[in-house]
Amino acid sequence: MTPPNHLVLAPWYSPIVDLARHRGVTFHIATSRQHASLHLHLPDGSLLAITDDGVGGATARKPSGTTGWKAIRTLPTGHRTALYDSTLLGRYHHLGTDPDPLLGVLARYLPPPPAMPDPRTRRSHLLRRLLRLT
Repeated sequence: MTPPNHLVLAPWYSPIVDLARHRGVTFHIATSRQHASLHLHLPDGSLLAITDDGVGGATARKPSGTTGWKAIRTLPTGHRTALYDSTLLGRYHHLGTDPDPLLGVLARYLPPPPAMPDPRTRRSHLLRRLLRLT
């Protein structure tokens, strides 16, 4: 058993973590019983909890131990909304563990990616800083 201070998400969470990092969203891993979930902290104060159903039951028959994803948004007021559910009993169960539909849903709630500065602007700023040093 992994100690609580050394929690690691399963590899199938990588696309979600990569999207959160690319969008500049902070996140943490939360655990309850034998289950871990990824919590994304949005700038509007809401929380997106992403989890899989990889604990026992029918999911134990799947090679990865999971059959789908769940995404729940919790507003600062405490109101919870289910955004996506592709687990065995979910609305999108036919999509299974494919992360692409989930990423599409999450992208609607995450802030836009940071704008990349124009390379010429970066060079001119660098030139100005270098000239100040001389």
